[in-house]
Amino acid sequence: MPAIIRQPKEKDLMHLTRYAIEFPQPSNLKNNEWMRERKFWAADRLLDDDDVKKLLIAESGGKMVGYIYGVIHEQKDGEIQEIYVDEFYRREGIGTCLYQALVDWMSEEGTEVVNLSAPVGSEKIEKLMTSLGFKPVGKVYQKYL
Repeated sequence: MPAIIRQPKEKDLMHLTRYAIEFPQPSNLKNNEWMRERKFWAADRLLDDDDVKKLLIAESGGKMVGYIYGVIHEQKDGEIQEIYVDEFYRREGIGTCLYQALVDWMSEEGTEVVNLSAPVGSEKIEKLMTSLGFKPVGKVYQKYL
């Protein structure tokens, strides 16, 4: 196994925040707004103790190198909201390990289907998800007001 997949610890906040900021940014936010939002996002996810939400950390050589965050909705469908692996550690199977650990948890909770929405133009994530058996089922359109 290329990395250890584990529950988050307080010591992960710095790396989680940095990775959360590096996550692809929506075009409607300015950089300083995005950074502020993502700092709060990281802290909220690290401290979240909700039974239907899960943050998992990938660790290699004692260092956090990635994360995955998912939720289970009331209809018992799972959603992968974010997956991120440090650029230096990509193409080593870490994203696949993160995905499998999250899906194992979702399956244990009775989830029968898992969804993921990828930003337009994110070929790398689309390639990973296709390799894991995901199939495109539609498009999402969005308008900021």
